[in-house]
Amino acid sequence: MTGVLCPSCERKVKSGEISKLDVEVSVFLGKYAKDIRELENVQFKKALYIDNYLILMFKRGDLPLVLSYGKKLIREMEKRFGRKVYVIEDHPNFREFVESLLYPTPVETINIIWLPDGSKETRIVVRGRLDRRREELIKKIIKELRGIEVKVGYI
Repeated sequence: MTGVLCPSCERKVKSGEISKLDVEVSVFLGKYAKDIRELENVQFKKALYIDNYLILMFKRGDLPLVLSYGKKLIREMEKRFGRKVYVIEDHPNFREFVESLLYPTPVETINIIWLPDGSKETRIVVRGRLDRRREELIKKIIKELRGIEVKVGYI
């Protein structure tokens, strides 16, 4: 809340486990959430900049609370950080993570294709079409958070 980090958190920033952006967003959320009781138990996981977006990742199951009670919060964050806010949920399972990113577009299948040179390619096949900008953003989010480059195919 004060912006002053404890020794443990300071070590995490120095080691790169958490970023300065994570700290800024946490402080902002902490100050804002004290006025909205429903957001007190929401767990923030990670923040990152991709293109003109501020990507905020929350614990699995917290997204509905953030989206229902945090609309004003999101607008305030867009003003404060000068970027559009894109809110996502963390999932330990890769398929669930991808499905949550692509919602409401249904994921038909996720294939890992082994190439002759020994490398692999991950292809996500969806039913319907994605806007080109959204597709590129989702590919960048997956690359940044999971370290996997994906291609998107359509049925």
